[in-house]
Amino acid sequence: DPRINVGLLWLTLIPGIPYLVYLLRDVSFIWGLAAFALLPVIYTIGKRALHDVRIVGLDKRAVFISGCDSGFGNLLALKCARQGMPVFAGCMTEKGAEALRVAAAGLPGPMDTLIMNVTSSESVAAAAKYLDQATEKYGGLHGVVNNAGILGATYLDDFLSVEQYKEVAEVNTFGVIRVTQALKHLVKKTRGRIVTISSAAARVGNLGWGPYTTSKFAVSGYCEVVRQELRFFGVSLHILEPGVFRTPMADAGNIEARFVEMWNRAKASAKQEYGEEYYREFRKRQSEDIDFFGSTHLDFVVDAYFHALTARFPQLRYQLGKDCHYFYIPMSYMPTGMRDAIFTLIELV
Repeated sequence: DPRINVGLLWLTLIPGIPYLVYLLRDVSFIWGLAAFALLPVIYTIGKRALHDVRIVGLDKRAVFISGCDSGFGNLLALKCARQGMPVFAGCMTEKGAEALRVAAAGLPGPMDTLIMNVTSSESVAAAAKYLDQATEKYGGLHGVVNNAGILGATYLDDFLSVEQYKEVAEVNTFGVIRVTQALKHLVKKTRGRIVTISSAAARVGNLGWGPYTTSKFAVSGYCEVVRQELRFFGVSLHILEPGVFRTPMADAGNIEARFVEMWNRAKASAKQEYGEEYYREFRKRQSEDIDFFGSTHLDFVVDAYFHALTARFPQLRYQLGKDCHYFYIPMSYMPTGMRDAIFTLIELV
């Protein structure tokens, strides 16, 4: 072609370039390339348009929620009841159950509380037996929300015991497995949903949060497996990955008290190896991180829970909180070496 710049002929020596030039002269290929480039835009617009489309008949869609004594579970139970949904709220204590019943009095949706300890197979089995009968009039459970969780011991692995890892895993991991296994047959009946809270900490491990992070990595893995198994029954599974929110579990005073307890109980060899100065600096850094990242907008998580239960097109994963969006998620996509280097720089600052 005489119109081709002779100075650019060297480009034809690069493998694939002549074929690419040929394709670019094809108008249909250019249109196809443009359409492909627009796919992310079309997806984003469509996702936003469908985000607020809700399922109907909420008054006939019963849900079970664990961990309703306080925090996210308590707020979600009340939100569902306000929208007319029948709620079965699992509470650890009678005091928590009574307070929830009082708060729910007069709301459109019925609130039924039951005492359940997710670390006890017997307690979970008893709750499942009760729910088998109580949910018959609704045809089963539309949703099961695995919300119960604890933070546990927070300090370096050298100061922790295996028992402290087990204590957290019994609630955060095995508690989820117990409840899911005990109640999923009721969700299969309605082709409903299981919603489980994991954590942004399940994206990237951070020093000092060993038991909690380990339990959340495990529960995320369990959810990935069970989602694949349950989709054949028309059951969907959704994961919440919140960062730090100011619930009683993440209360700075409670965390501070646990730090002091861990140090006081530590072996003399560990104290000598790290030194009291490092311990005090670590405590200070953790407190500052919670103050900076900790969100008071508990409604962000509650609304995500509710969306997962009631949206026509719920998300499979919900990332929540500024630390999740601006730290944990970006860090999770980085090469491991780069991530470790960033953590090292953070510790040196």
